[in-house]
Amino acid sequence: MAAGLAALALISGSVFTDVAPAAAAPKSCSAKMSISQPRQYSNTWVEVSKVGSKAKVETVAHYKTTKTKKRATASTKGKASLKYYISGATPNRTVKVTVTATKGKTTWKCSTSFKPRRK
Repeated sequence: MAAGLAALALISGSVFTDVAPAAAAPKSCSAKMSISQPRQYSNTWVEVSKVGSKAKVETVAHYKTTKTKKRATASTKGKASLKYYISGATPNRTVKVTVTATKGKTTWKCSTSFKPRRK
């Protein structure tokens, strides 16, 4: 019987395979810096919104020579604020911050940036 189904599939042009469904495309979120041009040796916050209630939020700041990762849990309103201390980051060099939030099978992605300035 299986051989008959395979022959029928070949004749009809259909192909049956065991392929997992593709992962859902990530949803968009919103991210902004509390201070977009922080001075060296000061703090700035990544303010994340439009993610799911209690979603797990991860941010990664991409500096010239290193990456700094921070994690938090969003509020019931889908917001999170993650603090970054800007030590001796290269002045006037844009630092991109990528944001990924997850809850169950849902993922949100967005990004923002800041540009450190001299102390």
